[in-house]
Amino acid sequence: MTSADSSAGSAQWRIPVCRLPSVALLTAIAVLALCWTGSAGADAEVSHPAVPQTGIVPPKNPSRSVAPSPDFLTSSACASSSDGRACNQRALKAIAHARKVLESMSGMSFSLAAYLKLTRAEQLFVTADLERTNRGLPPATVLSKSLNKIALVGAQKDEDPPLSQVPATLPGGGKVVGLGSNWAGGWFNALGADYGWMYDDGLKSPNKACTKSNESACWGHRDNILGTFSSAPACDGGASALGMGAGYAAASDSQTELFAGVCGKAPTDVVLTWARAKKLLGIK
Repeated sequence: MTSADSSAGSAQWRIPVCRLPSVALLTAIAVLALCWTGSAGADAEVSHPAVPQTGIVPPKNPSRSVAPSPDFLTSSACASSSDGRACNQRALKAIAHARKVLESMSGMSFSLAAYLKLTRAEQLFVTADLERTNRGLPPATVLSKSLNKIALVGAQKDEDPPLSQVPATLPGGGKVVGLGSNWAGGWFNALGADYGWMYDDGLKSPNKACTKSNESACWGHRDNILGTFSSAPACDGGASALGMGAGYAAASDSQTELFAGVCGKAPTDVVLTWARAKKLLGIK
């Protein structure tokens, strides 16, 4: 995987050349581990309702990609401080706009001040779970230390986390039955990467694998975030859970997500739980 630098005004971001990894097949669940490239590029505390909304969930996908509005990728606020409040506010506004246009949904609801105190991996975890729970889907219950380590390997190499490194059994005894992963480069922060994965992943988007001749690769990152990686039927009627890992390499602005569905207990090597995150961020 190679990369080049591009610029627009005072903002700069990387445009890596994307390649599509092979399909990962675990028990009955086949999940594409997709790579994704960024090339394009909220103001008060967020206060929209936090209850589950209708939205679009797999196997359905948005009818089109929506470029960020406001375009935080060309914002001087993001160029000067990508992790700062102003840049995150712009990304939140863009998410709210895309949700309204594509899904008739309102924006995300949480304490931005508390969110900014989290690590990048924790922010990626929280953001993914907000996307899931806002659409009535069960959350990833745990951000796992061991899954974080694997996700970080991918982030440091500017590519998807290596799914082959995920053990068959996670800490706590849960058996892995489904995996999915996302990678993004050059989208400033966790909310920015989430925007690309969720709202700008279709035809004519920065997702270079998504073409008219290969539409099966379109919206694959969104499908991972909103995916079902384990279920009671897949676990012979037993308990199932969704764990998550996330990685961030600051030097290359590279971010990754790793989703692991398990039969049995959620991973016990806890970095952050969704229950704890909700309390910290004031999420109902």
